[in-house]
Amino acid sequence: MKKWNIKQPDLSRQKYLSDNLLISSIIAQLLINRGMHDVDNIKSFLNSNLSELYNPFLMKGVSEAVSRIRKAIDKKEKILIHGDYDVDGVTATALLFFTLQEFGVEPAYFIPDRLTEGYGLGSSGVEEAVRIKANLVITVDCGISSHEEVDALNKHGIDVVVTDHHEPPKILPNAHATINPHQKGCAYPDKNLSGVSIAFKLCQALSSELNNKNFWKHLDLVSLGTISDIAPILGENRILVKEGLKLFKNAGSNKGVKALIEVSGIKKDKIGAFEIGFILGPRINAAGRLGSAGTAVELLLTDDDEKANSLANKLNKANQERQRIEKDTLKEAIFKIEKDINFKDHKVIVLHNENWHAGVMGIVASRISDRFNRPAILISTKDGIGRGSGRSIENFHLFEALSSCEEFLKEYGGHQYACGLTILEKNLAGFIKLINELAVNTMTTEDLIQSLCIDMDIELNMLDYKIAEDIAKLEPFGEGNPEPIFCSRNLRLAQPLRVLKGEHIKFQVTDGKKNFEAIGFGMARDSDIELALRNNIMFDMAYTVSLNNWQGVSTVQLKIEDIKPSGPCRL
Repeated sequence: MKKWNIKQPDLSRQKYLSDNLLISSIIAQLLINRGMHDVDNIKSFLNSNLSELYNPFLMKGVSEAVSRIRKAIDKKEKILIHGDYDVDGVTATALLFFTLQEFGVEPAYFIPDRLTEGYGLGSSGVEEAVRIKANLVITVDCGISSHEEVDALNKHGIDVVVTDHHEPPKILPNAHATINPHQKGCAYPDKNLSGVSIAFKLCQALSSELNNKNFWKHLDLVSLGTISDIAPILGENRILVKEGLKLFKNAGSNKGVKALIEVSGIKKDKIGAFEIGFILGPRINAAGRLGSAGTAVELLLTDDDEKANSLANKLNKANQERQRIEKDTLKEAIFKIEKDINFKDHKVIVLHNENWHAGVMGIVASRISDRFNRPAILISTKDGIGRGSGRSIENFHLFEALSSCEEFLKEYGGHQYACGLTILEKNLAGFIKLINELAVNTMTTEDLIQSLCIDMDIELNMLDYKIAEDIAKLEPFGEGNPEPIFCSRNLRLAQPLRVLKGEHIKFQVTDGKKNFEAIGFGMARDSDIELALRNNIMFDMAYTVSLNNWQGVSTVQLKIEDIKPSGPCRL
């Protein structure tokens, strides 16, 4: 069972914020929990808009990049945009493509094939730039570690502008300009931008220099890439996502995105961070996971409705195939865990298999990490080389761990919670041994207990429609600004439990004073929850709060996160 970590209330700060901002104590505590204690900062968070974006020229490398791109525009030089195959990279590619078109440039773009060419700026990208006689290569969402490739391009007389948000190495590639807020000497105030957000800052700078304002209409792409990349939805990311989400609900949205919304069956007024992260994003990712992400880029770039519909359907089918492969791979991975992994010695789960599809390694690693609450790395091997992806938990910095294991790795990159790597098959045993030795020295037994972070322990009857409305004002939710989770005690079923589609549970819950509808997705087969609800005994429930609109009527609905029998040992 999950351990409930309930944040302690700050009653004096609650009262101060409630009095000064005229908000409820519940909303005040939620803001405190997200590190916001200052009235002005909270006002900025709640009312954030595009006018609060920082000057893009504050970012190191932007001035040099803009100067070089302007030269390319003036001289009508050939520009190649080199992207990445995930949603962040695909949307960044499309955004920069559209912006350069505004200035009369017809850029080329290149996205590497995940299965045959791997992540980032590689030899194939260099070959493509040489083939088309490019004068300038601009990377988006990649390139920060591509020393050899940048040197190769330089030798061919091709300048390189790198834009990336991944952790930079100690020594940067010899690019004409490097834009990455994590690099040494960059004073840019916001370090948490996604790859597409950094591409946006370059487009913003270029457009301000050349007096063009049309780049704002592509903020839907920025929100799509930022949410899908699980970047923190704070600071500039929050502003860009918030404004971008507005475009999804009107005719200003990208034609390819609109076609994907239709084929996904989402109602336009329902599009938020969840719909992007779990419905639209995976469909765009599917193309890159199973091979070339070119289809996804084509979808975002097309202005033809018929072509958009055709490409959206193609991505939808690719996503269905991805789901099938993912399901089979997860089943095989669980079997290997039960057979080969000793949890006492293996705090990091590292699995490898020759038959696994390299395109689903990251998503299956995420499933395994969530299930066993420990870091997981899955590697697909072929011809003596393994390509893999990893996902981590809160107290294990995956990128730092890989840096300590670099003697065994051919290539690697990523950040605290996710990574990609290439490794020679002969080095797998040494890598597995070393990364687990690091984990033993880094993580405690407590770190490996699955926990649920809860914002507040409240009486169920404290909830009402106004509270649900105010919670919605904290959106968009995501990394850094999670959807608030509450818990309430000593509850009962007000109506019999219903099971929907054999997977989900739904019921009316009451504390004796108020009743609310509660729904638990995928919880129908959870034995712990079944035990807690059996015989209508009292139970404690952790949940999120939202407004559910059905046939014109809006009501408060609780989405269940966990349920436990009520009693003295309730954490």
